[in-house]
Amino acid sequence: MLSSSRELSHRFSGLRSAQLPGVELVRGYHAGPVVSWQFLPMVQIALVRSGRALLWSHGASTIVEAGDTVVSAPECSPRVLERLTPTATTVTAWISPVAFDAVSVREKRPSARMLAASVVRRYLPLMGAIARLERALIDHQGEVRAVEALVSATCRAIRLRSTTRLPGGPLRPEIARARRLLQERFQQPISLDELTREAGLSKFHFLRLFRDEVGATPHAYHLQLRISRAREMLDRGLPAAEVAFECGFADQAHFTRAFKRMVGYTPAAFARLA
Repeated sequence: MLSSSRELSHRFSGLRSAQLPGVELVRGYHAGPVVSWQFLPMVQIALVRSGRALLWSHGASTIVEAGDTVVSAPECSPRVLERLTPTATTVTAWISPVAFDAVSVREKRPSARMLAASVVRRYLPLMGAIARLERALIDHQGEVRAVEALVSATCRAIRLRSTTRLPGGPLRPEIARARRLLQERFQQPISLDELTREAGLSKFHFLRLFRDEVGATPHAYHLQLRISRAREMLDRGLPAAEVAFECGFADQAHFTRAFKRMVGYTPAAFARLA
């Protein structure tokens, strides 16, 4: 199934499996302006198949190019500041922390929360593991073993000497407190006044620091939290009307518009991907 971002020059196709709740694979074609930042509380393993880009995370940046794989923890979201080629193609595996840790902890390897942000330079076993998962999802065969192989290869890759490590936090305490409030009350409206009181900062200083540290405005981050929770609920087979209510949307139409704008699919189409 194909979806488009808000920038029509970007195209994405997603693969999911009923055998793998909490796992998605997205193939992307990128052109034109850089797409908006998105937050998902999942491990991200993104292989650059073609193109070059400038990647940023918590004040540090590095160049990524074809063959490199960006690995990041659930609470750490490196973002592309600038694409350095006219187009780029990527394939990204999103794995829930529960699914990731089910393999990594069993093998006594780093947990999802320990990954931070890393750029793995042309590591063939990791590239091959991503391709194996892609094929398994297309063929609907061997999906579980493919995820296990990808988690194992990822844990090995982040420890290589050639891997570039980017800062992934922790956040400044003031911003961490505000983000925690947004997470705890993701389904409720939260005013900027409440957030600034929680952080103990002026509005101007808070907004600047929040965007620098988290990568998005508080409003955008709050909406992303709702959409992320909605994805999890849809993955469990809950009806869209119930998901809209539980995630704090005014009605199902509002939920559908927001979900499609951010994910690229309607909730019903997303559920059918599995």
